[in-house]
Amino acid sequence: MPLIEMLQVMDSLVLLCLLLIGTTGAISVEEIFEKWQSGIGREYSNHYEKMFRFGIFKKNMAMIDGLNEIYQERGMVFKENSFADMTEKEFAATHLFPRRSPATFESASSHQTSQKLRYLPTSFDWKGKGVVTAVKDQGSAGTCWAFSAVQNIEGQWAKLGKPLTELSVEQVVDCDGNKDAEKEKADCGVFGGWPYLAYQYVQKAGGIQTETDYPYCCGLGGGEGTCFVCPAPGYNKTLCGPPSEYCKTSDSCSAKIDPSKFVAGLKVSGWQWFGQNETDIAINLLNIGPLSVAMNAGMLQFYHSGIYDPLFCDPKSLDHAVLITGYGEEKTILGETKKYWTVKNSWGKKWGEDGYFRIARDKNKCGIATQVTTVELEII
Repeated sequence: MPLIEMLQVMDSLVLLCLLLIGTTGAISVEEIFEKWQSGIGREYSNHYEKMFRFGIFKKNMAMIDGLNEIYQERGMVFKENSFADMTEKEFAATHLFPRRSPATFESASSHQTSQKLRYLPTSFDWKGKGVVTAVKDQGSAGTCWAFSAVQNIEGQWAKLGKPLTELSVEQVVDCDGNKDAEKEKADCGVFGGWPYLAYQYVQKAGGIQTETDYPYCCGLGGGEGTCFVCPAPGYNKTLCGPPSEYCKTSDSCSAKIDPSKFVAGLKVSGWQWFGQNETDIAINLLNIGPLSVAMNAGMLQFYHSGIYDPLFCDPKSLDHAVLITGYGEEKTILGETKKYWTVKNSWGKKWGEDGYFRIARDKNKCGIATQVTTVELEII
């Protein structure tokens, strides 16, 4: 066979192989999608919606592959999860709050670093020590700020020697319309808020109910038990934007709150901010308990494991609030030592590292050190 014909045959074989590989890859993504849909119990209303979601899923899988290629040497792993059929905008609209600049406080208002510790242990975590409740799932609502604040209160209550008690996030979401006009910050229910304002709400209200007495319902996505809450008293349209178009007064604060069921003896006396020195934050974490923080969570949608350390992450544009429970360090595959925070999220236990993630420490990564706060409870 002449050389030119051999080359033509080889070109044809290569093209055929590429076509087969592309076909196999497409089938593979379809199979992954079917297994994913079955595994999480996702249902679609019709074939067209399913195909639309499959298109988003396919794009997300390609993005996940790209992220893993970029960050594998940095020890970060990304993987499809329950958010895999959502666009970035859909995810942000349902699980984050609109990005806002950090609140700033006078240095005099920051908590002085405790002097109880003469050295900082290499690692520490409050998980398993009776002051951290189970991982929750905020669902399709921007209520992370309330979860972060309430979980901080839970930890401080347990640190006083009280039984570890799950407190009502829904009460804070429904009833807290607090605002800080000077700093142009407000608590906006399902549209976001600030833990420091949530502490102030609980202080003004005189207490908080348990999760059992006032259960979470606003983020259930329209499923059974979903509530459609009207804006909290004092809701600020200027700072929060227009409220939900549809609500039910029977689902709202005035219809459900019952001060007679506030946890006996749990009284908020104030709150503290801790500045941005991450060594001081670690010391205070050790001495005081889990701390509320806010951050930029733009790339967390498909986080699966490892120390979260994205190359680009604006620390002055915050859209999520979480709870730091511990810290530590580990060796990377490149042999460097990386320090990290251990953080409790509110996206369910199947997300990330059993509902937690680790994020680089001593870098103010994604603004993790800008809004570190804790509630102060009356000691009785």
